[in-house]
Amino acid sequence: MLLKLALRNVRRSVRDYAVYFVTLTLGVAVFYAFNAIGDSRVLFEAQEGAENMFLASGASVFDILSQVMTYFSVVVAVVLGFLVLYANRFVVRARKKEFGTYLLLGMSPRQVSSVVLTETLIVGVLALVVGLELGFLISQAIAFATAGLIGVAISDYHLLFSIHSAQLTLGCFALIFVVVALFNAVQISRCKLATLLSANSRNERMPVRNPLICLIVFVLSCLILAKAYAELNIDGLVYFGEHFRIATLLMLVGTLGLFWSASGFFILLIQRLRGVYFKGLAMFTMRQIATKVNTAFVSLWAVSVLLFFSIVVFSTGFSLASVLSDQLEENTQFDVSIRASLMALDTSDMEAVPAGQYGGEKEKAAAIEETKAQRNEICRLWQENGGSTAAYLKSLIPDWDERVTGSAQVDTWLANDLTNKQLADACGFTLDQIGSDESSSMADEGVQYVSLSQFNAARQLAGEKPIELAADEYLVDNTVDKSAKYAQALGQKGRTITVDGHELTASGQVVSQSLQVSSMSCLLAVLVVPDELAADRFAAGDLPYLSELNVNLASDSQEQAMKDIMAEYGKAAPPSEELAEKGWTYDPGAWPVSYYDTSESVVADSMGLTLLLVYLALYIGFIFLMTTAAVLSVQQLSEVADSIPRYRLLAQLGCDRGMVLRSLRTQVGIYFGAPLLVAGCHSACAISILYENLLSIWGASAVASTLAVGVALVIAVYAIYLVSTYLVARSAVASGAGKGLLA
Repeated sequence: MLLKLALRNVRRSVRDYAVYFVTLTLGVAVFYAFNAIGDSRVLFEAQEGAENMFLASGASVFDILSQVMTYFSVVVAVVLGFLVLYANRFVVRARKKEFGTYLLLGMSPRQVSSVVLTETLIVGVLALVVGLELGFLISQAIAFATAGLIGVAISDYHLLFSIHSAQLTLGCFALIFVVVALFNAVQISRCKLATLLSANSRNERMPVRNPLICLIVFVLSCLILAKAYAELNIDGLVYFGEHFRIATLLMLVGTLGLFWSASGFFILLIQRLRGVYFKGLAMFTMRQIATKVNTAFVSLWAVSVLLFFSIVVFSTGFSLASVLSDQLEENTQFDVSIRASLMALDTSDMEAVPAGQYGGEKEKAAAIEETKAQRNEICRLWQENGGSTAAYLKSLIPDWDERVTGSAQVDTWLANDLTNKQLADACGFTLDQIGSDESSSMADEGVQYVSLSQFNAARQLAGEKPIELAADEYLVDNTVDKSAKYAQALGQKGRTITVDGHELTASGQVVSQSLQVSSMSCLLAVLVVPDELAADRFAAGDLPYLSELNVNLASDSQEQAMKDIMAEYGKAAPPSEELAEKGWTYDPGAWPVSYYDTSESVVADSMGLTLLLVYLALYIGFIFLMTTAAVLSVQQLSEVADSIPRYRLLAQLGCDRGMVLRSLRTQVGIYFGAPLLVAGCHSACAISILYENLLSIWGASAVASTLAVGVALVIAVYAIYLVSTYLVARSAVASGAGKGLLA
């Protein structure tokens, strides 16, 4: 009997359960789809050509993704649990009079709770079934999207259902259902019969606020937010220091004050506009909005903050992922870059460090002497081998020529008589305009330059044509978009500079040529100069700032080939016992090998980070966005349900359908639009600061489209909930206000 009653109630209360069912279904679908990512790796590991990409970290990419998604799923589960409880609260509240009727007819509170529990179970099972089916389809779409991101074609495609993700989803939502059922039982058991029967006539009280106080608080809130934006701009959202914490606190306080004072302030403003306030149902509409905002300003504040977070996560997540993907081809033109970081041997930096960091003056002196001895030994090897990394490695590895098909060394020198700040000032720029921090040590560092012969050797190894320069000319190599204007100014034909005693004139050529394997473009207006400058520095016994040997390998498996080469090199330069325990097969001294990067590992790591950024942006951003939109929807539908007698009275007073529905559209639009407007202002500030200090380094073209896509996704999901809310509210008003409104 109770089961039959529950089934009938579910059929009759489809409208009441609509938001609850949609929210639950979407939650299940997204929860399953993103937790199924780890199992989708089998679609890629079987693809020919993909196995090398994932050799170093490919299989682990999906393992890491799966672990991260699992961790975040705990947070998401809590958020979804709150959301389901909130949506369920609306269903129970809307049907309290019905439950009171059951008690009046003789049913016990336990029987009423059993009916509600059965209804919740029926709707939950339906939502789980539909949600898992939808999640299965979304997971297949994610697999193809993943293939597109990493550039792998899935030829052996087959449908893949994740048992692990399904079990995790069922377990999570079963727990949520149990909590919901207990919540419903407790809520119904505590309600008195009179309270249930009079539920529909009990309205929330509207607290009256002094308009003048609201005006003062509104102005103060705007000033607080302006200060928050200013504080945020100081750190640039790059360093999460004191200014960031202050900006966050001010943003939260200012936003709360804004919503607390908004209704009183705008009612005061509209009342002064007599032509607007007394037109149509404007008076009724404003009072309806004020009533809800006055009692729900805290939830509107939370919604606005979550919306802000969703917009920023969506937009910047996609933008960073786009940057990582777009730069891979340009920065992986060689198979391997073997690096020697020689600036670590500069004892002048050690002299400036307090002795306490070394444990005392004696320990500091010992460390300096050890570094000097290491430098002297490297200088000896450097001079004996003519500064050639390839020559030295060839002498230690007998089959070097069989393993390596081509190589090109690039030594980066720092000028002794020209600093970065001096050169930037001469060109009319500041270091922060070209992607650097003027307060950093780079300001006083020498300008970086490479020799023309090494530059052309790297170009030829990358398949590009060499470039010619006159004996007293230089060109500029720049791969960072933010410093492009500076590079053009520095390379303007006829500009004259002096580098290490040589007067050079700009040839007018500015190129973008990567000189190493890396995940990001990093050459910031590097000078390409005649070989004479580097030859003079070598003759003087100097060491370059950085020495890189770019190599193309005979083997298709770059990672394994380099491991074999380094193991062979390690026979002549074995690692210390401590390093050997950590897996090192060679001594990572300053020369000739400090570390190396293969294109294979850089691509795999970059693609893994790209996938992680995109999936987290979608997962977290979508869940928070869905939560905020659903909360607004439930609140607005609750307000409409409470106001049905008012709409009925309007119909009886002669208001036509058009007037009432225009009022309803205005209410829903403002209620949804206000948090989005505030969140949009916060997001515009945060995204512009991120763009200026981080994203613009790689150019507007790299991020503009993805920023637009992120914002468009937010607006699309938000609009779906807004339209759905209005349609459900319109149906409720049209059916509850009586026949007079249907005319």
